[in-house]
Amino acid sequence: MGQSAYVRVNDWISEACQIGRGVRQGCSLSPLLYIIYDDAMTKEATENVQEIISVGDATVSLNRYADDKAVVASSQRVLQYLMDSINKVSKNTI
Repeated sequence: MGQSAYVRVNDWISEACQIGRGVRQGCSLSPLLYIIYDDAMTKEATENVQEIISVGDATVSLNRYADDKAVVASSQRVLQYLMDSINKVSKNTI
């Protein structure tokens, strides 16, 4: 699209950089793309988890709100597995 951007820190401004890909800021497609990415990443990261926490009638292993995640587990070993899995999946996806 021939767009360029500048980086500004205090009074210093960089040279123009070409924007090669991405979604324009404020585009209504951006939240949808993030939800699709986040859902796929979360499913992949938690697919092999056998131990879960029960809260009432629901089972919980990962709570999400906006761009935050809260991981819950029945033991430190399972918690470490979940954190390692989320880290691995997020590095492979980006």
